Amino acid sequence: MKITCNKCGATYRIDPNKITAPKVKFKCKSCNNHIIVHKKEIISNISSQSSTLQPETSQKPSDAAQTKLKGFGIRFKLFSFLIILIAVFAAQAYYLILQLNKTAEQFGKQGTSIIKEMAENDIMKTAQSVAKQVKLYLDTHPELVKEQFMNDEQFRQIAVQKVGKSGYTALYGNELDGKWRTRAHIRPNICAPALDDMAMLEKPLGVNFPEFWKILTAVTGEQASKGYYQWQEKDKSFKNKYMACVNVAGTRFNIASTTYLDDFTKPMQRLKTESMAIAKAETLKSAITTSVIIIIIAIIVFLFGGRLTANIKYLSQMTDRISLGDLDALIKIRSKDELAVLAESISRLQQSVKLSIQRLRKK
Repeated sequence: MKITCNKCGATYRIDPNKITAPKVKFKCKSCNNHIIVHKKEIISNISSQSSTLQPETSQKPSDAAQTKLKGFGIRFKLFSFLIILIAVFAAQAYYLILQLNKTAEQFGKQGTSIIKEMAENDIMKTAQSVAKQVKLYLDTHPELVKEQFMNDEQFRQIAVQKVGKSGYTALYGNELDGKWRTRAHIRPNICAPALDDMAMLEKPLGVNFPEFWKILTAVTGEQASKGYYQWQEKDKSFKNKYMACVNVAGTRFNIASTTYLDDFTKPMQRLKTESMAIAKAETLKSAITTSVIIIIIAIIVFLFGGRLTANIKYLSQMTDRISLGDLDALIKIRSKDELAVLAESISRLQQSVKLSIQRLRKK
């Protein structure tokens, strides 16, 4: 049998068979209140509990109506929040990955465009510089005639200079008979008299000849010409080249500065390829990191949500038991958070109900 202190609510378990005296008195360990137990009262309480309380306590909580959810549970709400969080996080990570790849690609395109523009300007400046050097040499050597240009070593070195890694300058002109002839070139077979008319290049260049011829003949004393054309290589293949043509002031001769832009843009292309590779590697790292973070968050929410809902369900079941008259149910919550405070509040309510029932029975 359980005896409850009327002052603090502390409960003590007493064996009725060990009470032989008509009245027993002892002190409460919690509040030092004196508790008096009458043997007649014990016998009366035992018979009263067996006749009135036994049907209620014998009823199992599972047999009674229990409180049911009227909406979505906490676990569902937590997982809904997790899904939203994952979606937002994944969208942000995807956006950052796209921006990273876009930036790397844009960097490569803009870098190539800038290098290309710088190369074109450099080719034009080379043509202008060589034209001035040729003009100065011709002014100081009036005896030099066009048929001797290739034989004059010093003049040939001035007229034919290196442009980039594989490009060069050349001297050509529209002569009095109306033919365009090359007078200084890195390849002697291009020069007159080996090639008496540059129009004969139409056959080897084929459909690419008009582009080449337009740039070559568009130059005037006041206006330079420039542009792209396809040039036939030794292996009969065609590669894209850029050419700038400038007139040698006061003469019928022009300087053509030409080279492959690949000589200038290859380093940038290589840098673009490396930057894209780095972007892809960082994208993979970001995707892995994002996945790991999402998995960790999911595990934490799963464990926390499961524990939280289990404790709440346990408190709900214990409350149902108390409501059915099981006032001796012992509530156990191991957590130290608000749920523990709620469990203590329910326990105090349980003790208060027990005291109220006992007082009513005494009256």
